[in-house]
Amino acid sequence: MGLTTILRGFKIPVALLDRHLENNRIKPTFGNAPIYDAPAWPGEATPRIDEGSAFLRTRLDPDGTDTRIFMPQRQGTGKSSHAYVAFMYIMVFGQRRLRMPGDLPDVPPAGWAALREEMLTLVKEGEEGLLTVPGMLVEEEGDDPASMVFVVVTDSREFPFRGPFMREVSFLGAISCLGAAADWVVPMLQSDRTCGECGEKFESWSDCQIHRKEVHGANIWDGVPDDL
Repeated sequence: MGLTTILRGFKIPVALLDRHLENNRIKPTFGNAPIYDAPAWPGEATPRIDEGSAFLRTRLDPDGTDTRIFMPQRQGTGKSSHAYVAFMYIMVFGQRRLRMPGDLPDVPPAGWAALREEMLTLVKEGEEGLLTVPGMLVEEEGDDPASMVFVVVTDSREFPFRGPFMREVSFLGAISCLGAAADWVVPMLQSDRTCGECGEKFESWSDCQIHRKEVHGANIWDGVPDDL
């Protein structure tokens, strides 16, 4: 399943994003979604992220630590012609209240606009139409094309589950027919990366849940909360 992502950043043609990555000896996306949430393997000190996002973060140190590449969910066998580069994002399973501007600060990292402009210079003849689609142009006075808010159904590669999860769940019986699949169904019902107990922010959803379990003794499953 896809996941709704609310992000602040810019929209960019996949062709230009990939050209920028290749120019810096980074593997292009080819329009495929990166794995957005990859907790560290045992023995690794920090979570791994996709190579493209990791590279963009190095261009924006020290303020670009949340930078991520997002791809819209595929329609059939097609791929989106545009990607999104976000400097802040939240993910939504069902519903949640946005607390603005706290959830999505409107001040980008230093060098953010220059990063977008650098990608735009890579357009080739015949690709100009990619720069005129909605979300690429300033449509209202005061808009900053490098720092817009987008709601995107992102491709379904959000949760490669590794690590312990507590599942003291009365509802679990309702999905017991799924057998082993229950191991990945349950964790899909939460998407925040910030601990609600202490406010600590994590790279990945999985790391946040492990923290909640081990530090605060939380049950990972809580039905389907109203704000999720």
